[in-house]
Amino acid sequence: MHIPKGYFRRLAARFNLHADAQRLAKRFLLVFLFIVILLFLSAFLAWFFEYRGRDSSTIRSFWDGIWWAIVTIATVGYGDKFPVTYPGRVVGIILITVGFTTLSVFTGLIASLFVEDKLKGAKGLKQIRKHNHVVICGWNNTGDYFLRSLIEKQLQDTDVCILANEAPEFFERLEAKYPSLPLSFVRGETTQEESLHRAAVEHASQVIILADQSLSRAAADDRSIIVANAVHYLAKKEKITVQLINTENRNMLQRIGVTNIIIWDDIGGSILANNVFEQDSLSLFCNLAKAPNNRIMTIKVTDGFIGKSFGEYFDDQYQEHEKLIIGLMNKEPELESASIFDDDSTGIDQFIKAALAKSKRMVQEDRSNIRWNPARDSIIQVNDHAIYLG
Repeated sequence: MHIPKGYFRRLAARFNLHADAQRLAKRFLLVFLFIVILLFLSAFLAWFFEYRGRDSSTIRSFWDGIWWAIVTIATVGYGDKFPVTYPGRVVGIILITVGFTTLSVFTGLIASLFVEDKLKGAKGLKQIRKHNHVVICGWNNTGDYFLRSLIEKQLQDTDVCILANEAPEFFERLEAKYPSLPLSFVRGETTQEESLHRAAVEHASQVIILADQSLSRAAADDRSIIVANAVHYLAKKEKITVQLINTENRNMLQRIGVTNIIIWDDIGGSILANNVFEQDSLSLFCNLAKAPNNRIMTIKVTDGFIGKSFGEYFDDQYQEHEKLIIGLMNKEPELESASIFDDDSTGIDQFIKAALAKSKRMVQEDRSNIRWNPARDSIIQVNDHAIYLG
C-alpha cells in the first residue's frame, strides 16, 4: 500500500500535533496498516489452503478466512472455523505469534495517544475545538466567583475555557475544585494571537477579560485594553466583556467598539447611592444577582407588536406566557458579510446606516438604548427586545 509523500506531515498539521505526537500518530497508522495487511493476507492464505474441505468448520470462503483471522488475532477463539491442513495451521501459528504481538503494540499506542491528549489538556497545551463556549482571559478572584455562580445558577453545562499564563498545578487545582464544570485550559499569554487561537476565541459565545490584579491599577487596565484590542479582531465586539479598574479608561475600549465593560467601583458606588434612598436596595441587588433562579434575560419582540403600545405587549406576555416584562432594550441586528457585499445595494446601505448610528451613540453617551419600566403608552420600536426575569 503506497502512502503519498508528506501525507503524515499534512495530517499532523491538520490536527495541530507537536513533534512527539506526530511520531506517535505515524507509528499508530503504520501498525494499523500492518495489522490490516496481515489480516487480509492470512485470510487469503487460509482460504487458499482450506477451501477444499467439506466440514462446516472448514474455511471454505474468503469471508470465512476474514472471520477466522479476526477471531484468531483477537485471541477470542470461538472455534467455529479453523484450519485442518498443515499449511493452513502454519499460517495460523504465524498469525497468532505475529498478530498478538502487533495487536499489543497497537493497543499500547492507542493508550499512549489518550494519555498524551490528557496530559496536553491538563498542561494547557491543547488546541481547543469547541463552539459557543466561554473564554476567560487572565485570572483573579472574580474568575473563582464566576465559576461558583455558574454552579449556583445551575449552569453546569456551560463550556468554559481558561486562558492564563499559569503553571499546570493551577489548572489541576481548578479542575479539582470545580469537578461538575466542563473546564478546559490553554496555557499562554493572553496578548498573543497564537494563544487566543488555541482557545478558539473566534468560535466563543463570550470572551471575558479579567484584570491582572498582580499589576498596579494603571498597568492592569493597560494590559486588559491590549488584550481586548487583540481579541476584537477575532471575535465580535458585542461578545467581549472587559473588567477595568479605573473608570477613566472606559473610553479607550469604546473607541474600538467594546461596550461590555464592568468596573466594580463604578457599580458599587451606584448601588450604595441608591441605598441612601432605599435601605433595602442593597439586599435586593445582591439577591437579584446571586439567587439561583434569577436571571435577567431578553427576548425579541415579535413583528406583530411593532408600533403597538408597551401596555398591550406587557399584558400579552404576562397573561399568555407568564413573563413579567420590566423593560425594553433596542438591539441592532447583526449584518452578515455575505448580505453586505451581495449584488443588492440595500445590504451596504444598512451597514452604512448602522455604522453612522453607532458612531453617533458613541458621541452622545448619555442616550441609552435601555428603557426600564416604560410607560404603558410607549410605542414598541423596530429591533426592540423585552427584558424579563427568567
